[in-house]
Amino acid sequence: MKTRTVIIDDHALFNDGLALILKASGLFEVVGQVYDSRQAMYTCQGILLDLILVDYNMPHLNGLEVVAQLQTLLNKPRIVIISMYAEKKELSLFSAANVNGYLAKTTPSGELITSLQKIMSGDRILSLGRPQKESTVNDFFALKHQLTKREYEIVLLLKEGQTTEQVAQTMGLSYLTVETHRKNINAKLKLSNKQAFYDFLQSL
Repeated sequence: MKTRTVIIDDHALFNDGLALILKASGLFEVVGQVYDSRQAMYTCQGILLDLILVDYNMPHLNGLEVVAQLQTLLNKPRIVIISMYAEKKELSLFSAANVNGYLAKTTPSGELITSLQKIMSGDRILSLGRPQKESTVNDFFALKHQLTKREYEIVLLLKEGQTTEQVAQTMGLSYLTVETHRKNINAKLKLSNKQAFYDFLQSL
């Protein structure tokens, strides 16, 4: 039987992309998508659920406020926070909120599905995950080249091997927005074309 899932994320592109990944696995049935955190509890009350995926950084109600509401549901679905940002402080908050897991938005799709399967089997996954492993590109690099926080994040995702489309999906941005950021990054790094940019990433 497929895992009946609701996704709560205000970034429509990421929300829809995650739904496609879950559906494509054949293991999950996305029975609801919520784009406004204020609608989360209302939506989930009327559906029989196994799993709820919640973004942390949302307007109106943040992820932890939404989690507190969802934990009153009678059928007690698994609740997993998915976020772009998580330092040790946030992880402590997630752990204290007694969620079933935290997964970074930069987690590759195959690893995401595997982790969710483990969580549904009873495991609890709370770790810094992928962002912690990406420390090979450090803050000094961003400062030296005068990259913005968003440009720095895009460099990290591209270094991981994501395409422009995947970066857009991960960050909840449009394809054109990511392409514009890439052009700005190329200009700051003084790289003339995409091949030069990829060669640069390989050297990091």
